[in-house]
Amino acid sequence: MEVARTADPLSVETFTAPGAPFELIESVVRGARCRVFRNAPRSLADLYRSARVHDDKVCAVMDGERLTYRDLFTQAGLLAGELRGRGVGRGTHVGIAMRNRPEWLVAFIAISSLGGVPVLANSRSSATELSRSLEYANCRVVVADVKCAALIVEGDARGIDGILVGEAPGVGLAGWASYAGILRGGAHGDLPVTPCAPEEPALIMFTSGTTGVAKGAVLNHVGVLTALMANQLSAALLGARMAAHLGVDMATLGRTSPQPSTLLVFPLFHTSGCLSVFLTTMARGGKIVFLPRWSAAEALRLIQEERVAALPAVPTMLWDILQSPDLGRFDTSSLVSLGTGGQGLPENLLAALQARFPRALLGTGYGMTETNGMVSLTVGAEFLAHPHSAGRPLATAEIRIVDDGGIEVPAGQCGEVCVRSAQNMSGYWQRPEADALIFRDGWLHTGDVGSIDAEGFLHIVSRRTDMIISGGENIYCAEVERVLNEHPDVMEAATFGLPDERLGEKLVAAIVPRPGCVLEPERLRAFCAGRLAQYKLPREWRIGAEPLERNATGKIMKGQVRLRLTGA
Repeated sequence: MEVARTADPLSVETFTAPGAPFELIESVVRGARCRVFRNAPRSLADLYRSARVHDDKVCAVMDGERLTYRDLFTQAGLLAGELRGRGVGRGTHVGIAMRNRPEWLVAFIAISSLGGVPVLANSRSSATELSRSLEYANCRVVVADVKCAALIVEGDARGIDGILVGEAPGVGLAGWASYAGILRGGAHGDLPVTPCAPEEPALIMFTSGTTGVAKGAVLNHVGVLTALMANQLSAALLGARMAAHLGVDMATLGRTSPQPSTLLVFPLFHTSGCLSVFLTTMARGGKIVFLPRWSAAEALRLIQEERVAALPAVPTMLWDILQSPDLGRFDTSSLVSLGTGGQGLPENLLAALQARFPRALLGTGYGMTETNGMVSLTVGAEFLAHPHSAGRPLATAEIRIVDDGGIEVPAGQCGEVCVRSAQNMSGYWQRPEADALIFRDGWLHTGDVGSIDAEGFLHIVSRRTDMIISGGENIYCAEVERVLNEHPDVMEAATFGLPDERLGEKLVAAIVPRPGCVLEPERLRAFCAGRLAQYKLPREWRIGAEPLERNATGKIMKGQVRLRLTGA
């Protein structure tokens, strides 16, 4: 649906016109005609080569230690040499399993500089989940921190060569190569530049669906780099509007502005952490400030000390900042950008952020792992005027709403949200049946329900079936239910979300025990803890003998279960 817009010298069209820095051209990607940037790098290795102009700038800060871009690329070059010696090359799958730390960035760069495919394992997984995901993705090598390495050994992942980040002479890790030793013993740190075709795999990121089975979304180079350039385009538009407001040109604004600094609070195995923060910041020559474990007080300290300008976070974290008793003790005047995605900003949170951070631009958007993150965005005055929307589609994305028959519906009507974009993934690793469900006629069917209004703003009505977002983490109910139903004393299980002031949503489990069995929440939680990541564990348990409501085909009707048990 095309929406007429008033001509604006600072519009997207001005920045993407022929000859402009973000010129858009048409290209065929995965068989569909899409808009891509003429001047985008062809591969991640090309991105690293262009980022070398920032060698003397600080790239990563963690626990008082600082790495420049030169340090980062030198370490990546040394690790790449080791990986090449272990058979890693173009198309080789290499796992990264560690909590947020600078070595994660080094590993990602080293793998992709060789043309390898980083497989971004969930560092919060259980031993079974982590090992199965690495085996499923056919990883030959894994770079892991101590905790994840121990889980991989416990999970008995087979045929994987390990490189250990951190010192841990613990039982079972003796055969792992030492990352520190590789850096000490490397002959040189020249980073390879391995050319890759635009549609070759760039990375694999895990996602799940209503079956509860983990799938690896294969994201290709053109998709990743289109998403990165789209992020840069959004930043350039905001910069141009800021310069116009101040009465200066863009060059003057660039010379007088400090190095962009972003506080990293999202896991790097998420699109929000890897693409929206890490790779986007690198493309801009910015600084990434690590906060490995969330703490509002520590976040405030880092914002002051590192003059953090951008804090992309989930609503839970923004509430923690606002309610922190330490808020008044720290200088937060450097913050000029506060954003969120995946969860809408409640109106009371939006008002509180405006009151406390009047200089900061607020924004949100819509996207998913399968689209390399955001495909719609709204920021600043536009967001404040349309606080319930997820913004307009990006210049690189077409979004349409279709009915059950796949026919596009008129403006304002609800239906399934579909996306056609070069940002779309290539498909799920070794899941052709899942690909057939999500891709139809060049469009990615998200499974989300939404509408597009007369002004072109996207509104998300409900999320994918049986998924809740709790504290910024996606929790797929079917996955939790699958584990609960494995308990020998459980006859029926259903999970659903309830609103929670801090988490956004909390997971509730409704359990019907087998006749003659007695179930206690503590026992159920312990059972699940060995099979699921901590954040996936239900926070409330409703255990009762009454059967769960089902329809004529035997499917549990969760809406009725929730209404009976909670009244909501």
